[in-house]
Amino acid sequence: MSYKKDTDYQSKINEAVASGDYESAAKYEQSRNEKIDAEGLNYQKTNRYAGWLDKNDYSKILNKQMASGASRGDVSETLKKRISKASGTEGLSQYAYDDVYDRAIKYIMESAYSGEGKPQYKSSYDDEISKLYRKLSGIKKFSYNPYEDDLYEFYRQQYIREGNRAMEDILGEIAASTGGVASSYAVSAASQAQEEYNKKLTDIIPKLYNDAYERYLDDISRQERELDILSDLSDKDYERYLDSLNQYNKDRTFEYERLMDERETDYKEDQDAIDIALRKWESLGYLDEESAKVLGLPAGLHTTDYDYKKAQQYKLYSK
Repeated sequence: MSYKKDTDYQSKINEAVASGDYESAAKYEQSRNEKIDAEGLNYQKTNRYAGWLDKNDYSKILNKQMASGASRGDVSETLKKRISKASGTEGLSQYAYDDVYDRAIKYIMESAYSGEGKPQYKSSYDDEISKLYRKLSGIKKFSYNPYEDDLYEFYRQQYIREGNRAMEDILGEIAASTGGVASSYAVSAASQAQEEYNKKLTDIIPKLYNDAYERYLDDISRQERELDILSDLSDKDYERYLDSLNQYNKDRTFEYERLMDERETDYKEDQDAIDIALRKWESLGYLDEESAKVLGLPAGLHTTDYDYKKAQQYKLYSK
């Protein structure tokens, strides 16, 4: 048990606040809440000073984050914790929307427009497209040399064999009919048979030329079709990039407007609460606990201090 049954913790809290010792007030408040729960007392628990027990210095954390170039998401999270701690804690409310808050908001807004997280465009097909462009632009003018054509070489070997065979057949036939006696006629006939095959080989060159030219054109057409396909895919990549960039800009604008709306709402609510607390203080003649929590001042101050305290509050209105 961390509380004492006979201790008037509310009095302890008031004394600590009056002396400006908010950390002790927070500890007394914690003990008071434990006492209410354990003893089943008919009192309302409070958490007006709980923030004083949070030892995190969110101002230092924010400054360190901004100096190191932290993401706007991290800075936003820390700022929310700082606002929650300050605005919900008596004696700290003046730090909820101070100059540290202003710097953090400025940092978040500037980060939103600095390109952080901005989609970058790079087609997945750029390298292939560049390679094909270079290949197409480097295509040489068509030329045909039959002696560099494997198909021509195949026909040449075939016709040589067939021409030699025809020549030998004719020489054999004539030799058989003349008893093996050679004659100029036999030689002439054999040479003519061989020449027929030489002529066939010459005649096939135009066809081989046309076939090679068709393959040349087909290869160019194939590469052009491949380039068209890659270009279409690259265009789709770019369309997806534009979609993501458009969404990025929408999100960025939304985030900016949200921050501005949130800041305006929080500011208005804060100022309304301060205005009500000041009027209530003047009306009652003393500063009640609820108003003291809003103003971050000790409860019980009388209106004899009002003009001075009111002048202090003008700083809050100007933030």
